[in-house]
Amino acid sequence: MIPGDRDALAALVALSPTPPSGFADLRAAAIGHLALGSHDQALDLLDQAMELADTPARVVAVTINLADVYRYAGDTATAETLYRRALSHARTAAPVYVSFALQHLGKALGEQGRLDEARDLLTEALALREAAQDDLTVRKAAPSDLTVRKAAPGDPSLAAGTRAALAALDDPAFVLPLPPSVAALLGPSPSWSDAHEGLSGTVAFVNDAYYVKRGPHARREHERLTWLGAHGIAVPEVAAFEDDVLVLADAGAPSLATSPPPGIGAVMGSVLKALHALPVATCPFDERLDVQLTRARRQVIEGLVDVEDFDEDNLGLTARQVLDRLHAERPRDEDLVVTHGDFTPSNVLNGGMLIDLGRVGTGDRYRDLALAVRDLREDFGEGAVGEFFTAYGLHAPDTARLAYYRLIDELF
Repeated sequence: MIPGDRDALAALVALSPTPPSGFADLRAAAIGHLALGSHDQALDLLDQAMELADTPARVVAVTINLADVYRYAGDTATAETLYRRALSHARTAAPVYVSFALQHLGKALGEQGRLDEARDLLTEALALREAAQDDLTVRKAAPSDLTVRKAAPGDPSLAAGTRAALAALDDPAFVLPLPPSVAALLGPSPSWSDAHEGLSGTVAFVNDAYYVKRGPHARREHERLTWLGAHGIAVPEVAAFEDDVLVLADAGAPSLATSPPPGIGAVMGSVLKALHALPVATCPFDERLDVQLTRARRQVIEGLVDVEDFDEDNLGLTARQVLDRLHAERPRDEDLVVTHGDFTPSNVLNGGMLIDLGRVGTGDRYRDLALAVRDLREDFGEGAVGEFFTAYGLHAPDTARLAYYRLIDELF
């Protein structure tokens, strides 16, 4: 989203109330920051607006705005999650917003090359908007705080916009292109697949040789890969990196989760001991509790926590209850090392290579210990946990910290 006149828009944003107060002012300021590319500021303002959203229509409107920010920042997976939530909520509680959610989701999927899905969504949006043009009651009933402009679904310009979006799907340029160096590496007709071990929607396996990631997560991972590699940690080879696209060469080895070696706990402990021995003073990435709890709050406000995926002893809690407990039970200090952030058997390859490194940073060692113990205990038993601590060199682990850092992972 690039404004035609950045200086004029920046001046307009500067004239907004400082700090913005009230739902409408917060959303207006957030949309201005989105247009200027100030994504973090836009998210902060929208989170505040979400906390003030007191009707289903307002919740849907802010959810669409949040999805827009993630989409323009390059985080297509989070954007899709939020667009779909907005659409579902609109269908049941705020029907005047259905066409807006359909339009935004359709365009987002079209940019990803998912043209059939995009066409179905936009076609439904167009039908709703054309029908609404003759329905004056819809125009009168529409709330004033629509997604970007104050317009009812019956506004002819909205139907025209949907027709334009449908027509744009036929233009090959509508799909976000790969950067030149990545396109050259993958060739003119790359074979894309999501059928890989991690089964992550944010990673594609291409040409049976490369893993491709895109967006802010890819940029963060590239920075951390570079730093870790320079400090002697085994990490995947970067085959290409340009703009926000990261291409990693397939290491040709399964993870410890799919091909567990004898003494898997000892292997995990040795790998983690080496990582935690890196120099904290030179690590440029901050993953201390202040950072994690701020990020966790955002996850809760934006509804990005999957409470159905909580560990068994936390099922039944709300995301807000977990966040409140984290603040109430926060440790008084942190034992700082360079942490992985998602240290589980699935993120360690046979041979000791570490993968999925976007959360690497300075944090409490128990950030890694807690997740390793959780997965080893569940999948390989107490013997593996004992082997892990012996290899790591910790003979009296702090059970309260293990529980705390396992709890914080529930929100991610």
